[in-house]
Amino acid sequence: MQAHQLPAWTTPILAFCLSLILGVVLLPSLGLVNYSQYDFWLLWFVTMVVLALPVMILEIALAKRAKDTPLVAFMQLTRDADRSTRWRLIGWAAVIFAPFIVGAILNYVVQQLQLAFAINTASSLLILVILIVAVAASMLPRIVLFAITLLATLAVAGLGIAQSMAHAHWQWTTIEFSEWAKVVTLTLVTGGLGLGFYWQGTVHAVKAQQKSMPIVLPIWLAQVVGLGLLSLIHSNTSMPYTIAMLMAALGLSGLLLQFTREQLLQRKIALPIQAIVLIVPALIWAIPNTAFAFYHILIFVGLILCLGYAIFVGWLMKISHLRKAINFSSEAVYSFWRVMIRIIVPVSILLALIGWILALVGV
Repeated sequence: MQAHQLPAWTTPILAFCLSLILGVVLLPSLGLVNYSQYDFWLLWFVTMVVLALPVMILEIALAKRAKDTPLVAFMQLTRDADRSTRWRLIGWAAVIFAPFIVGAILNYVVQQLQLAFAINTASSLLILVILIVAVAASMLPRIVLFAITLLATLAVAGLGIAQSMAHAHWQWTTIEFSEWAKVVTLTLVTGGLGLGFYWQGTVHAVKAQQKSMPIVLPIWLAQVVGLGLLSLIHSNTSMPYTIAMLMAALGLSGLLLQFTREQLLQRKIALPIQAIVLIVPALIWAIPNTAFAFYHILIFVGLILCLGYAIFVGWLMKISHLRKAINFSSEAVYSFWRVMIRIIVPVSILLALIGWILALVGV
């Protein structure tokens, strides 16, 4: 099965919607609900430049070199780099992780529905019902899912910003070490990096484009807008906001499941295995009283995936492998990017992981 060939603008739309909706879902776990602090959001923008942009370049460069979607491409990439086949687990981990993210999004929406409409039905049953709807939605044409997701996400942003006008109290504070973990997670995990979706969405575009940056920049800017709007959005349980969030969640979940199924089909995975991979990681969110632990698992796995990409590209691939794929204007710029991927990104992620561990043990 060949990857769907869609207009180039669909991947920036995915970046915007995924960043904003996943951000709304994860903000409570990150402790960033209505977080009106100038210094934090300034630090976030810096990390968008020094962390998110290099990792985005990495994803698109891998797409350009491999000219295939991640699950298939990692077979070629590990052969080219003469590395252990165990590194192919990065692709498999991302494929399994995507439905887990779908479960997180649907779990959040169920909580919103219960509060907004005073629904007394068990959350486990509601998650099951909405997951069935999301799986059905994944059968829709991709362009339809993009339209639904974009319109609903814009509604979430508009309604959330309107509500925030009466609640925002911006101030300057001092940056703490614990906030570094939050800002790196917001930048990388909430931005959807390490999942391979931006890679997958640009496979056709990179074949026709000589340089990577014209593809990278629109996607990165869409991330910046999506994540930046989180600073202005006030989550609430009003019915219009909740309905918009439900529609955005179903559309986005349908897209993520469709992208994941496409990769499994390309690897010619048997249908029963496909069903298990697509449904079980999302369905486990229906287990009662597990959401707190699962949200933190999501954060840790998301960071580790980005770390895996950085180590594989920065330390295991040959230095010449991505030079032509990225096609920077000079060797100095390419060398600077490699330093970011080899040193800055891994160290930042490791510090973030340490920060989360210290926060969980109460230090």
